[in-house]
Amino acid sequence: MKKWILIILAALVMLLAACGSMSNQTTGAGEEMPGELSQQIKEQDGEYFLVITNDTNEDVTLTFTSGQLFEYQLIDDTKEPLFTYSMNKMFTQALTEQVVAAGKTWELPLDITTELSTMQVPAGTYQLDVWSLAEQFEGEKVTMNDFMWSGE
Repeated sequence: MKKWILIILAALVMLLAACGSMSNQTTGAGEEMPGELSQQIKEQDGEYFLVITNDTNEDVTLTFTSGQLFEYQLIDDTKEPLFTYSMNKMFTQALTEQVVAAGKTWELPLDITTELSTMQVPAGTYQLDVWSLAEQFEGEKVTMNDFMWSGE
């Protein structure tokens, strides 16, 4: 009986070892599999962008369930949302797609200055949370903790 238990345990250990090695797959040439799809906030000359980077070896088709491609929130020092981009907007309800080529980026202008001016958001330093609404990101947010708004 002990012999069978040892055989079963050995088989389980080998199975677990095989499953662990699946996460580090390589191509036939011994190279690691492609990188990842990522997003970040970019500031350039006072303008802000959501930058989606495709660090994989294949084109990626991002899928959206509406005409809204991104969302952002300005969070105050009490951790409450002070402004949400979509709060005063309506978007088409249609499936849309955007292809991001392998090794390329896609920049989406956020137009934060116009939005915050229109809504008369007071000057201050805020947390800015931005995220793509593509299904591939599943609500994953990127954060800028020291977003300074002049109130203009």
